[in-house]
Amino acid sequence: METFGRGCLYIIVGIGILLFLAIITQSHINVPWIIAIPLIFLAFYFAKKKSDEKNR
Repeated sequence: METFGRGCLYIIVGIGILLFLAIITQSHINVPWIIAIPLIFLAFYFAKKKSDEKNR
């Protein structure tokens, strides 16, 4: 459950950064699904890796 929470946190932080960039540049940022899906998997991979290091 800790991994899921950490992965969701990473995704929320990433969306926040994109929102901040969109506000600064006053534009729309469109991320295609072919790029978004691997980024989501990467977020959960790093969350799993961090949780495994903590449990050792």
